[in-house]
Amino acid sequence: MSWEQRLAHAKDAMARRMDDSQQLATVVGHYIRKRDWWGSFRSADQCFALSNFSPPKDMDEVKLRLLRNITYFLSNYVAFTLFVLLFGVFTSTSTLICVLILCMAWTYGLKLKSIRLGDMVLTEKSKLWLMTVISLLILLLVAGPTILWIIVFSSLPIMGHATVHLPMSPSMSKKDDDIDPENPPKGIEMEDKGLQYLVLMFRIRQKG
Repeated sequence: MSWEQRLAHAKDAMARRMDDSQQLATVVGHYIRKRDWWGSFRSADQCFALSNFSPPKDMDEVKLRLLRNITYFLSNYVAFTLFVLLFGVFTSTSTLICVLILCMAWTYGLKLKSIRLGDMVLTEKSKLWLMTVISLLILLLVAGPTILWIIVFSSLPIMGHATVHLPMSPSMSKKDDDIDPENPPKGIEMEDKGLQYLVLMFRIRQKG
């Protein structure tokens, strides 16, 4: 295989990957917009009542609890994660400066109608993906330890709470029904079995 063929093959593979990523972003974006975040915020009694805690019996129960509780307490978990994130950013000078510079760079980048790399002009979506990748790389290089600290101190309490809390099974309203496979958001190809499974996982309709 010649270098030209290898390069063409790599470009095709990258295009397919970007298309899959864009479909995933569409599903997640639809879920974020559709969920009633404030209405699904659980009270302190629901989160921390001692009678609702018990050790799981086996791994099957662990999986069930994680699946149901992460869905049920998702708004609370997101709020807790944001608190840890803000605390980590504002207690690290280098991370705070890096975030501020990236915010200014994004403000400038979003104003650009197009970005040219040699003979190639990036589309709007490609521009956003490029900016995202570069931002993540810069964050990892400048604030890697802080990011690791944020991930650990946000994920461990959440996973622990979801594991030892009795499994919750909310009756989801139409407003809070995440994704309907029979009426997917525009741009989603439901023939993709992997994506269809992902969509069903987002719905997480548990029957008593």
